[in-house]
Amino acid sequence: MTPIEEIEHDLDWREAEMAVLRLMLTDNGLPERTKRVLFRSAWSMLYAHFEGFCKFTLTVFYDTVGSKGSVCSDLATNTQVFALSGELKTLRNLPPAELIERIQNFETEVLAKAPKFPEVDTESNLWPSVLERLISDADLQLDSLSQNARTISTLVSRRNKIAHGERDIIPDFDYYLKFEDAVKNVMYELAIAVDKKLSSYLAG
Repeated sequence: MTPIEEIEHDLDWREAEMAVLRLMLTDNGLPERTKRVLFRSAWSMLYAHFEGFCKFTLTVFYDTVGSKGSVCSDLATNTQVFALSGELKTLRNLPPAELIERIQNFETEVLAKAPKFPEVDTESNLWPSVLERLISDADLQLDSLSQNARTISTLVSRRNKIAHGERDIIPDFDYYLKFEDAVKNVMYELAIAVDKKLSSYLAG
């Protein structure tokens, strides 16, 4: 399975779950109390798919870059910094003599080798600012993220209230659908951006 096929497969099952929830939310035969509970559950699931897909897609991206022949010096600067974050931290703590020796051999011992990326960290709450940092590390740009930043912030905030047991009520289907649309826009654009960036690396 190619990287984009992995990403598409992950997106497909998430979309299928969201579609089931949409059908349930539009069932006018449900009691009002049942619908309130269902909206809260759907909201939490929507956030889970947003965070889960973003983390999965970026993980596929880094796994592919690290295993398909790219070396650190091939990568965009931001991505090099991400790949070498542990190495750079070690360098900062070396005594001067060891630091100089390490710098002299840095190109052959580090930059000329395949990158080893740390885990993609969504920090438990994938706020727009966190995702912005993650996509910057991958040298990606998502117009949909900046366009939907306020909506995504509200999604995360209200999800946290629900997760912490607060009585946060999602008002109606049209309100919910606005957030689902924003999430899907970001997810689709991320998939396309990762596929395009991987193609540029693998072609080189």
